[in-house]
Amino acid sequence: MTLTPRAEPEPSEGFNSWAEFLPLPTARIHANGTLIWANRAWADLNASEQSSDLTSTFSGMHGQDFKGRWLADVAAQAPFQLLVRAPTGRIQRLHASPIPAGQWLVTCTDVHDQVQEELDLQRECHKLQTIIDANADCIKVLSLDGLLLSMNVGGMKVLEVDDFQACLNAVWPTFWQGETRELADHALDEARQGRVGIFEGFCPTMKGTPKWWEVTLSPIRNQDGEVINLLSTSRDITQRHEFQEELKALNSTLEERILQRTQELQRSNEELERFAYVAAHDLQEPLRTVQSFSELLGKRYAEQIDERGRKYLDLIQSGATRMKVQVNDLLSYSRLRHEQPPLQPISLEIPLREALLRLKGRMRETEAEFTYDPLPTVLGDGAQLAQVLQNLISNALKFTRRGVKPCVRLTTRQENGEWHFTLSDNGIGIEEAYLEQIFQMFKRLNAREQYEGTGMGLPIAAHIVKHHGGRIWAERTPEGTNFHFTLKAASISDAV
Repeated sequence: MTLTPRAEPEPSEGFNSWAEFLPLPTARIHANGTLIWANRAWADLNASEQSSDLTSTFSGMHGQDFKGRWLADVAAQAPFQLLVRAPTGRIQRLHASPIPAGQWLVTCTDVHDQVQEELDLQRECHKLQTIIDANADCIKVLSLDGLLLSMNVGGMKVLEVDDFQACLNAVWPTFWQGETRELADHALDEARQGRVGIFEGFCPTMKGTPKWWEVTLSPIRNQDGEVINLLSTSRDITQRHEFQEELKALNSTLEERILQRTQELQRSNEELERFAYVAAHDLQEPLRTVQSFSELLGKRYAEQIDERGRKYLDLIQSGATRMKVQVNDLLSYSRLRHEQPPLQPISLEIPLREALLRLKGRMRETEAEFTYDPLPTVLGDGAQLAQVLQNLISNALKFTRRGVKPCVRLTTRQENGEWHFTLSDNGIGIEEAYLEQIFQMFKRLNAREQYEGTGMGLPIAAHIVKHHGGRIWAERTPEGTNFHFTLKAASISDAV
């Protein structure tokens, strides 16, 4: 009896009828890729193309040889999957399983959108990695324990790392030494707690090159907001640090030079002040002699002196008188710089009355009108404040318009714990360019023949106001000039 092998049955026509209307593209393919049967969804997938060869219908991804891959996987006689591109252009996941009669059951699942998203994500990740690697900063990912997990290419260059594997899992805080180690540990703790830690410190490269770094440690969170890793960004600031150190050295040297120069100028000023005081003091006696003998000469020999002689004698006497006034002003200014009486609460009306008493004759001559607001109690010295008011009012009475009676007013207002006084006049005014120069010693803006004076009144007033902790300045107005000065307001504690 001879046994004949039983042939494998052909797939039933019932299967074809049932699979015909499946939404999933389905086909029976011969091992060599020849199409045996396909349902309607398969035809739609292939854009109604009636190709009988599977390997010419689909194409491989990224230029792969689909036919070669199909034949190799089929030879293994095991189910497999491939990503292919259909004639419609959409990406399919091809599932192939062996069935009887040397055939393969093939189905396709459309994964175009999913794969496209994955490809886009890969491209973005690649772009981001390229940017990170190109960055000159050293960018590292650390574990929560501070172990080094990854580093960008640019960072490896600046840190002089040839092989990252030699640094993998190194304990990052141990890179830092001394005080910088404490800063690194603190920054690490900050990042672990979800904050940003920043510090600057010294750390040599892997090849020993000395470097200074500006380091920022930030938390890396997962989708739930939990800190899972740490991001360390180190920027090479060696040049900046060296420049700052050089600048500090220069500043230190400059400060020493400035201090030395200031001391020299202070000594020089003190010597000049002493010289001016001594010179002014010593000039008083010769001036008194010139004045006395010129007066005696004019009285005893008046009949023997002709008109020209009397003119010369008048010039001598007037010059000596002016010189005496200048010497007295210089002595007053020098005393002010050395004599600084204590400041006490005083009503400004007291020194104002003293100043007006001294100017009584001048005010009568000019028929001046003077008005003032109720005056407050300030912190000051009565005699010196009287000198300030006398000099300012005298200045207003001196520089008047021809044919116009002087009108002077003193107003006051309180500002930020001090009193602001304004002395207004209707005089000739001061050009804007000279508003600061008028407080310089011996500065005169008008000829002596027009207006008398030594040019010391305003500098003396300015020095007194400054000693009292106030400010003084002038401004031009359409009517004339406003002189402003401030004085500290007296408090209850000042009176105790």
